[in-house]
Amino acid sequence: MTSAANPEDAGLHGLPMSADPENLRAREPLEVLVSRFSEESRRGLNPSIEDYARRYAEWADQIRELFPLIETLESWKSNKEMECLRRSVPQEFPIRQLGTYRLVHELGRGGMGIVFEALDESTGRRRAIKLLPWRYATDMAQWQDQFQREARTIAGLRHPNIVRVYAFGTCEGYCYYVMDLIPGVSLDCLIHRLRETTDVVYADEIQRAGRDDLTDVTESPVSAVKGRRRGLRRDSWTDFARIALPVAQALSHAHEAGVLHNDIKPANLLLDINGKVVVTDFGIGRRVQPDEKSLRGAPMSSAFTTGAIAEPSSDSAVSEQQIGTLRYMAPERLLGRRDIRSDVYALGVTLYELVTQTPAFVADDRRRVMELILNSQFRTPRQLVPQIPRGLETIILNAMLPDPGDRYPSAEAMAVDLAGYLKNLPIEDRRPSLVNRTVRWFSRRP
Repeated sequence: MTSAANPEDAGLHGLPMSADPENLRAREPLEVLVSRFSEESRRGLNPSIEDYARRYAEWADQIRELFPLIETLESWKSNKEMECLRRSVPQEFPIRQLGTYRLVHELGRGGMGIVFEALDESTGRRRAIKLLPWRYATDMAQWQDQFQREARTIAGLRHPNIVRVYAFGTCEGYCYYVMDLIPGVSLDCLIHRLRETTDVVYADEIQRAGRDDLTDVTESPVSAVKGRRRGLRRDSWTDFARIALPVAQALSHAHEAGVLHNDIKPANLLLDINGKVVVTDFGIGRRVQPDEKSLRGAPMSSAFTTGAIAEPSSDSAVSEQQIGTLRYMAPERLLGRRDIRSDVYALGVTLYELVTQTPAFVADDRRRVMELILNSQFRTPRQLVPQIPRGLETIILNAMLPDPGDRYPSAEAMAVDLAGYLKNLPIEDRRPSLVNRTVRWFSRRP
């Protein structure tokens, strides 16, 4: 974790020293802090808003009000830069060898890199390799640093339901890391298929996805199935909870290690032939700041209470895929705030979509999706599918509460309820009462 500001670098009013002291004195103190925070955000250092507020208590209110919007703006600018870079990536990658790894074929593109199936010629095992597809990109040091931090982040996690990273480094000017090649199908593919048919079989869907030749790399051999063709039906309520439970446990492990995933969605959950789920793509994951782990019922910024949101891009290149990812973002993330409960929210939205086979938030443009999320405008699962058990619906709604203070306080708490549901235990409804909602509404009015 990188500290937002070194106290030894303090100057006027205890603010960070500028290379030009006269310039520092000519600027407003808050402006100096804004510049420093923006620069740290651009460099991918994930500065802590609460750390700034504590360090510069005189401006704490302004910092908590303004900095989330700055963080959102810097994130938007960073995403726009990455979109421009992605357009420059050739359709055919120019090399086929990275050290001992021979690139067999491309598996997908997204986040910061391209993922290939690769053969480790020294061992004969097949792996997945994710690489940053820009060679000798000296003008892209920030992206290389971020990519390498991503690799180190995942490599530090050891959990049976998190994709494992074996190695990372550079070769011929390319940054890359090596991870498990998962012989499975993504949860979003299964949800899509359940919209078309009443039941799906994992093995069949893996074959449909063109991954049936990977069964030799799984740690759970096909023989372990003993002839049983495992899969899902539209009403597999118990199996749906069994999918969500290990994901919640994996997130809890990551959070305890100080890592947010930040992109939980069906496309980033893979299921193998036996139904084992693996969490993938920590590509925009980040370290949890101390204040992010301890926030409990912290008030949202006035932007949240008034429904103010950042203006989305009007660029016609904004894709349906980007809108799809937006659907799983917690309200506070749209306003530049996040903590471990933001991942809980995303898992709740994912489970909603799995049990209903319908997205929670549907709109044709980013602004409308953001409005729906901020105002928590969605139909409850049982309004869509009355047969859904109340306990399962309660878990989903608890995870999707718009105020983080009402939500499950951790992924572990959500996992406890999922395990309880599987044991037919009663599930507590965490939704605030009408009285509490009314009091909270008046307390937020100016």
